[in-house]
Amino acid sequence: MPKKQIVEKVNRMSRTEHERHPLQTEAIAKKRLHNGIEIYQNNEGETEFLYNEIFHKEMYFKHGITLPDNGTVMDVGANIGMFTLYASSKSNCKVYAFEPLPPTFKLLKMNTSSLPRVTTVNVGLSNEIKEAEFAYFPTMSTDSVQIKYRENHDQDLRYGLINHYGDDFADPRMLNRFVDHLMSPKLLNEQIYRCKLTTISEMIRYYDLNQIDLLKIDVEKSEFEVLEGIHPEDWGKIKQIVMEVHGLDGEQISRLENIFRTNGFYAVIDYYEDLNIPNYYNVYAFNQMHTSAG
Repeated sequence: MPKKQIVEKVNRMSRTEHERHPLQTEAIAKKRLHNGIEIYQNNEGETEFLYNEIFHKEMYFKHGITLPDNGTVMDVGANIGMFTLYASSKSNCKVYAFEPLPPTFKLLKMNTSSLPRVTTVNVGLSNEIKEAEFAYFPTMSTDSVQIKYRENHDQDLRYGLINHYGDDFADPRMLNRFVDHLMSPKLLNEQIYRCKLTTISEMIRYYDLNQIDLLKIDVEKSEFEVLEGIHPEDWGKIKQIVMEVHGLDGEQISRLENIFRTNGFYAVIDYYEDLNIPNYYNVYAFNQMHTSAG
């Protein structure tokens, strides 16, 4: 990226002042994706990254994960709705999309308002019904995180920015200088929101769901809490689970494998090499009861 364009990009981001609500500025911008779908976005770099991961690489559909037609999908951690849009474009499934942060949920609702088989829910998923504070980053909404996991989260934010903008820079030093600038408090524009949380089992009861054909989870360090919110009698209703997990050591990976094994699932845990982030994995899990029946 030429130096002039870098300066212009930084200046555009700098115009988002801390006291201004992000949805009153760049966040209402509309972008046409490479496949022709138009969406409202937080910022273009993040949108391009999500599109590449979900539509181009199809990262959620490996190791035999399939998208059912006329089935039921739960999108937990829906963000602006990219996975929901993918699922809706590929099948006639019913999608329940959950996003706790109000600014991001507004974009999710705008992006899916024309899809009659999508239900958007402004809550997060956890291990119990409660409220929790979240740190929200307008320039990195996918890395927004519960406050209790905020400590040491700057490293993840930095990795995220490097991955989002890496293709724009031939010189790694320029990329790092650019990311250093974006990591300034003014540009991160961190905001705190108190959000409602519930459980998967509560949502299964509320929406009277007999089966979840695919459960997708991307919740920035809250993955174990989401799984703990599935009651024993509800695990059998879930056919497939695909999720991102962050910062897991060997003991936590064993814990995750045990959760799936105890509840009748076979799981493949892949280190996600493409992003070059330590301890970052994708999990592909299959209910063995449904697999055997199929």
